[in-house]
Amino acid sequence: MSVPKAPSLDFINATEVDIIVAFTPLEDIDDVNYELQWRDYHGTWETNMKSSIAENPKEAVAKDLEPGSTYAVRLICVNKNDSTDKGEPCRELILDTEQVGCTPKPDKKTCCVIS
Repeated sequence: MSVPKAPSLDFINATEVDIIVAFTPLEDIDDVNYELQWRDYHGTWETNMKSSIAENPKEAVAKDLEPGSTYAVRLICVNKNDSTDKGEPCRELILDTEQVGCTPKPDKKTCCVIS
C-alpha cells in the first residue's frame, strides 16, 4: 500500500504546555494512523522531533511543551500495519505556546506587565 500525503492542519488552541490542531481525515482510507510530529522551531526533524498518534480522528495534541516557546508542527500518515511505512508530511505550522501567567483570558480581567 502506498501511504498518502497527510491532510493539512488547522490551529485550534495553545496553552502554556499544549498545542491543539485539527485536520480532516482522508476519505475512503481506513488503514492509516495520523501521527502528529513537533519540534523546537530551531531544531531539526531528524534530531529534535517528538510525536504521538492522534487519539481523536479529527484532532491532535502536542503535549508537555515548554511555555513561551516556538514549535514547528506537522501531520503524517502512517500505515496501521507497518509503522515504518509513512507518507509525505503536510505543510508545517509554526506556533507558540503561551507564556506562564502572561496571556490574558477572555473571561478574566488580566494584563501582563513586562519591565
